[in-house]
Amino acid sequence: MSQDARVLSVQALRDFKGSMIKFVEEARGALSGVDMELRRMRDWLERDQLGYWQMQVKKRQEAVMNARSELSKRQIAAKGNSSISDTEQKENLRIAMQKLRVAEEKVALVKKLIPVLHHEIAEYKSCAAPLGDHMSGGFEKSLGVLEKMVRSLEDYLALQAPTTPRDAPAGTSARSGGEATATAPAAPAAPAAEG
Repeated sequence: MSQDARVLSVQALRDFKGSMIKFVEEARGALSGVDMELRRMRDWLERDQLGYWQMQVKKRQEAVMNARSELSKRQIAAKGNSSISDTEQKENLRIAMQKLRVAEEKVALVKKLIPVLHHEIAEYKSCAAPLGDHMSGGFEKSLGVLEKMVRSLEDYLALQAPTTPRDAPAGTSARSGGEATATAPAAPAAPAAEG
C-alpha cells in the first residue's frame, strides 16, 4: 500500500502559525489584563474600602460623642425649665448612632470579603497557570515543531522525481533537441602497464 504524502497547502500551515502567534499575543495580553484587574480589585478592597470605612467609623464615633454631649448639655439646661426640649438632640444622637452602625457593618463586611477575594484569586490563578506556563515555554516548542514541519514539507515539495522519456528505446538518452542517441556500453579498463 502506498504511503503518499498528500500536501495540499504549505501556506495553510504558515497561516496557522501566524494565527497561533496572534492568539498567544492576545492571550498573554488578556492574562496580563486580568492579573492587573485582580490586583486593582484587591487594592481597592483591602486599602481603599477597608481604609475608608475604618476612617468613617472613627469620624462617626466622634459624631456620636458630640451628639451625646449636646444631649447632656440640653438635658442639664432643661432641668428646671419645661419649655426647653431635647427632642432634636435625641434625634441627632439616634441618627449618629445609626450611621456608626452602618460604618461598623461595612468594616465587618469588607473584612469578611477580603479572604473570599483571596480564595477566588487563588482559584483563578490555579486554572490560568497551565495556559500561562504553556505560553511561556510550551508555545515556543510548538512553534518550533510547526516550523520544522513547514521546512520539511517545502524540502519535500522541492524534490523532483527522476524522469525517463517514454518514447526513448532502452540504451538511449534524451538530448535537449529531442533526439535520442544510443549510448555505448563502457569499455573495460585496460590493465596498467608495468614498467
